[in-house]
Amino acid sequence: MEVWITEIVKGIGRFFFNPLFYWFFFIVFLASIARIKKERKMFGSKIYDVFDEIRFTWGSALLFGFILSIIAFGLGVTFSYSMVGVLALLTILLSITRSFMRLSPAYTFGLAYLLLLLAPYYEDYLPFNISMELTNLQWVIFTTAMGIFLLYEAYFISRMHNDASYPERMQGSRGKVIGQHRIKKASLIPVVTLLPLGDLTSFMDWWPIIPLGNDEFGLICFPIVIGFEHYVRGMIPYKALQGYAQSLLILGFVVMGVAITGYYLPILTLISVVIALVGRETLSFRFRMNDRQKNPYFTPQAEGMMVLGVIPGTPAQEIGLLAGEKIMKVNARPVNSEQEFYEALQANRTYCKLDVLDERGEIRFVQRAMYQGEHHELGVLFCNQYAFYGEKVKSE
Repeated sequence: MEVWITEIVKGIGRFFFNPLFYWFFFIVFLASIARIKKERKMFGSKIYDVFDEIRFTWGSALLFGFILSIIAFGLGVTFSYSMVGVLALLTILLSITRSFMRLSPAYTFGLAYLLLLLAPYYEDYLPFNISMELTNLQWVIFTTAMGIFLLYEAYFISRMHNDASYPERMQGSRGKVIGQHRIKKASLIPVVTLLPLGDLTSFMDWWPIIPLGNDEFGLICFPIVIGFEHYVRGMIPYKALQGYAQSLLILGFVVMGVAITGYYLPILTLISVVIALVGRETLSFRFRMNDRQKNPYFTPQAEGMMVLGVIPGTPAQEIGLLAGEKIMKVNARPVNSEQEFYEALQANRTYCKLDVLDERGEIRFVQRAMYQGEHHELGVLFCNQYAFYGEKVKSE
């Protein structure tokens, strides 16, 4: 029991001494600061708080990490120090630009696999040695884990709600002000697994099922970072992501299936990595192309005011306004510009009633009393056709 307690403490210590754990919060903080600066430039004030990029991610990440740790621990799944180290290094390098686009498991696990596979050809030029004898079983475990985390990424993306994206306002190609939504989220998943070094020994004949190569092993709690970033102009963001998540789910199952069969034919582990990298990049490319082929969704309207976004904690959020809806009337007065919207709102300083056209084309009515000290503009963001605070559209 004393040995087990010691190894558990060591495993927790390895988690908090892992630089990737602190890098995750550092890079999310930098990404948040950059976003807030852009919000202030486009809208004149901050919209979302610092670290909003990881809001609503902890519950699913901890649950998934716990379930995966139980399975991995029960099977005696092990990772080598070289696998853990290269995976952490690549995660840091792929996020150093504050972009989360390359934090998919397809990129982090896939490139780590290729670096380890090719290590004998370049490690003589490195100041340290990363190569070690990796069995086919360890390659199978590593690539299977890649497929499993792709499944989590698909689930992660499918959970993006209407208020989980960041509105942006810019000048379109024809000089008009248009809006887009940037979906940028990151998640940290703690996973407990075994290392082939330590003081623990197997206490049952059947456990661990996977041989370690020696009779001693240790515990490690390792942070897996998964991120996602895309912009959407052609439709409501959460709707655009549904098809993407379904395709990514299929890709995850294919990668996992091919990786598992690599136990019988080792070359299939490499093929699973190629499928993951090519498949993930193809899905991203198709997503961008499909969005660009659509006309901008968030544009000034001939009738009504298109809601680009809603500021959290404001009356607009409380009454349930959503991005993509159109405000047709305010206090029974038709509104077709921001000036008309604010004039109608000021007509009754203690009460407001809105006629809202939802995404299904149906009118709904929302109303609310207004109180002193609350946001005087309700907290609604529009595509302003008279004032422009943003930047011209840049290719991404």
